[in-house]
Amino acid sequence: MTSVVSLVGVCMIVAACGSSGPSTGPSTTAGTSTQSASAGQRKKSRKPRHRAARPVGPRVGATQRVKAQGTKLSITVSRVIDPLKDSGATLLPGTRAVGVFVRIVNDGPGGYDSSSTGDISIIPSSGVGSPAYAPKGACQTPLQDFDNAIGPGENRDGCVAFTLNTGAKLVGERFSADGGGAGIVKWRGPKK
Repeated sequence: MTSVVSLVGVCMIVAACGSSGPSTGPSTTAGTSTQSASAGQRKKSRKPRHRAARPVGPRVGATQRVKAQGTKLSITVSRVIDPLKDSGATLLPGTRAVGVFVRIVNDGPGGYDSSSTGDISIIPSSGVGSPAYAPKGACQTPLQDFDNAIGPGENRDGCVAFTLNTGAKLVGERFSADGGGAGIVKWRGPKK
């Protein structure tokens, strides 16, 4: 019995201190091997890479279909103007205006009634792209939203202006039917 207790004690000491033989990998015991500690330090010293994920989808100019509540839509981001000049949009220092031109076709069977600033958004490499009021120019904000009351078989063309940080790249555009309550499609780009 004494030899069993002695053997258990020796095994516990060896497990706690590590063996004196060559290491074949990171230790899984309470002690940490030099190899494990240095690997952990290397991981901590690496700076994380912040890269914007490229949206899945075709380039600007492609038409995509999306389900909405009670109907189906064909959506085309036809053009992007970056930077959007002479729009009259109020810009904070360090920002620029961007215009996204969209065509919405209601393929039916039901009607579609939403908001262009709720449905259409941009995907920046950093920061946030916020909808902006453009009182004039190629992407002038209309009095009536072009995304309102689109009957089956009807189509609408319009533009939504956004503000974006000057240093951010425009990675893509997104259409979220019913303001995100239904289908979502994305485009890469602007068109080069």
